[in-house]
Amino acid sequence: MKRTTLLTHLRTILLERITATEAELASTLVARNSDTKSSAGDKHEVGRAMVQQELDQLDLQLGKTRTLLHELDRIQLDRVHDRVAFGSMVTTDQGTYFISIGMGGVEVAGGTCYVISLASPIGQVLNGKVVGETVVFNGRSLSIMAID
Repeated sequence: MKRTTLLTHLRTILLERITATEAELASTLVARNSDTKSSAGDKHEVGRAMVQQELDQLDLQLGKTRTLLHELDRIQLDRVHDRVAFGSMVTTDQGTYFISIGMGGVEVAGGTCYVISLASPIGQVLNGKVVGETVVFNGRSLSIMAID
């Protein structure tokens, strides 16, 4: 699996999330703005407050997804990695890890790659390591076979 293929796939996932969240946000705004005050009084105010909470959550989710996309854009594909660092693809005897953003296991090109951030526990263990080194994470040994 190549970094370029994975990066393109991750960008597509994030852009789809952004589009879906923006659509949901727009729909919720329309619903809130078309809601007219009824004789129910307090029920109306509670309903508007709940819609506002949903809008706030969607806005927060949209911001986080855009931040993840921005982080992906920072990856330099022409950079050669001799040590595990941000943007490197690490192949171990236990799996492949892409050190970038926290997204967990992602299926791409017929395989699974674990997309992790340097701040994650496994990212901290792998950070700075070189090919041939073995690290222990959660009682498991991982031997680094390649870094791209």
